[in-house]
Amino acid sequence: MNMRELDLNLLVVFEAIYTSGNISRAAENLNLSQPALSNALARLRKQMDDQLFVRSGNGVVPTTRADEIIVSVRNALSMIRQSINPEGAFDPKTSKRHFRLIIADPLEQIIMPRLLQDIGSESQVTFELQPPQSTPVEESLLSGKTDLAAFLMHGKSSELRSKPLCPVDLLVVARNNHPRIRHPVTMPQLKKEGFVTISLSPGKLANSEKVTFWQRLHLKEVCQVYKISSVCQIVSQTDLIGLVPRIYAEQVASACNLQVIDLPVALSNQKFYLTWRNSADFDDGLIWLRERILSCFPQETS
Repeated sequence: MNMRELDLNLLVVFEAIYTSGNISRAAENLNLSQPALSNALARLRKQMDDQLFVRSGNGVVPTTRADEIIVSVRNALSMIRQSINPEGAFDPKTSKRHFRLIIADPLEQIIMPRLLQDIGSESQVTFELQPPQSTPVEESLLSGKTDLAAFLMHGKSSELRSKPLCPVDLLVVARNNHPRIRHPVTMPQLKKEGFVTISLSPGKLANSEKVTFWQRLHLKEVCQVYKISSVCQIVSQTDLIGLVPRIYAEQVASACNLQVIDLPVALSNQKFYLTWRNSADFDDGLIWLRERILSCFPQETS
């Protein structure tokens, strides 16, 4: 490829297609006609000597070559945008940005209402919550398919940065009129009760290796679920009990008619982290998003 002949706009097209996984949607996001975008893609394919994207279902998927260059392309475009707009051009009231997030289930009810309130009802900013059960966090961040992740454990890659949000801080939840469970509880007492637990079978959940607290217990597992929200829903209507992070339990306890009980021993020293690609430091939209999410947890970000 002759770099002198490379049109920077072609890289913008490449990024838009990679992000959306759909030619029509990428054209719409760039305010281009589909023929114009297809023509730009054809030019880039010729210069790169690679298909870059191949059809799959109703969209397209990247080739190996596209996966190899996406991080570098995004880094370069982010630095160019920041240089052109050093004061930051992102305005949540007027921007049309689409943010892709992975948010751990216990944090969703804290983060998303704040973000939606911040942008206001007239904003054209949109959010896509990707399922943490089936989306490998670090891999998705590195490939650019996810912008930010609020999840367990910070990224280990040198291309990722992270800040702590809050402790996991597990505690017991049981329905208010449970016939046996009252505060305080003992571990022998808990081991006699049936539990609703999070399924962490290898291969079933993309990030199961990050959740280690269940491995320390020998509980009577009566029902396995894939979301922490399901634990509270089931516990509220049965004599089963569950373990959930304090930050989530305190949000839903009243609505679900639950009692929240401290464990007799601490089972986890894990924390939830906000993790992002290094290149996000040059993207004013992602800087705004990161700051808004961090502001939901002020005690952990000093």
